[in-house]
Amino acid sequence: MNRKTINKEITLEGIGLHTGAKSAITFKPTEQGYISFLRTDIKGAEPIKAALENVSSTLRGTNLSNAKAEVHTVEHVLSAAAALNITDLIIEMDGPEPPIMDGSSCQYAKALLEAELKEISAPASILNLTKKIEYKEGDITYTAEPDTKLSFTFIFLRNHPLVSRQEYTLDMSPKCYLKEVAPARTFGFEEEIAFLRANGLAKGGNIDNCVVILKDGYSVPVRFGNEMVRHKILDMVGDLKLTGKILGPMHITCSGGGHKTNVEFAKLLLKE
Repeated sequence: MNRKTINKEITLEGIGLHTGAKSAITFKPTEQGYISFLRTDIKGAEPIKAALENVSSTLRGTNLSNAKAEVHTVEHVLSAAAALNITDLIIEMDGPEPPIMDGSSCQYAKALLEAELKEISAPASILNLTKKIEYKEGDITYTAEPDTKLSFTFIFLRNHPLVSRQEYTLDMSPKCYLKEVAPARTFGFEEEIAFLRANGLAKGGNIDNCVVILKDGYSVPVRFGNEMVRHKILDMVGDLKLTGKILGPMHITCSGGGHKTNVEFAKLLLKE
């Protein structure tokens, strides 16, 4: 497989999920060999490589930083890029956080496709496994083992009558991802809202970009009966993109994970 970028630049606008700040994000073609974020609103800012060593926070999202700047909640953007096997991309932002759009990765993926994917005449770096690896943190578990194709299984567990257990397996291909996972929106529980607000988070969350799980229903109609677990796969695909590699044929299974453990598991994948 060769490296891949886009053919032309394209811009999306909206508000950030956690900061609530208006922002525009522009995808630009490059052959630099990796994906990077650039804060155009900060004078003298340097590109932030989308890499594990640049993760600065994983509280309700994955943030990246360098000495000059920080970008928040990058997982949805990176998930779309990963699903399309994009390896080279410059992502310019005029604010701290990408626009959340509808809370999924659909509009990012559609924008990247509209910008036309372009192959680069250089081989992509593939992360292949030769043995099964496991990661555990408390009740959270991950396994990855060699397979004939790339697939993900996620088990979402919560002490809640509506979503006590959801399980989903994605056979990873651009077509399957775009249909089965990309539309799944970010979500939160009613009882978490006060905590999020108190910590300066979810300022941009509303009925157009987030599903709130209430005691006996949802704040908006769900797109899938198991939309929550599908979104957890969306997030995990984005966080694993921070390895800087395209994942080879393997089956990854996660039970109960989140951004923090996704990042730790990605580090183990890269090491092994």
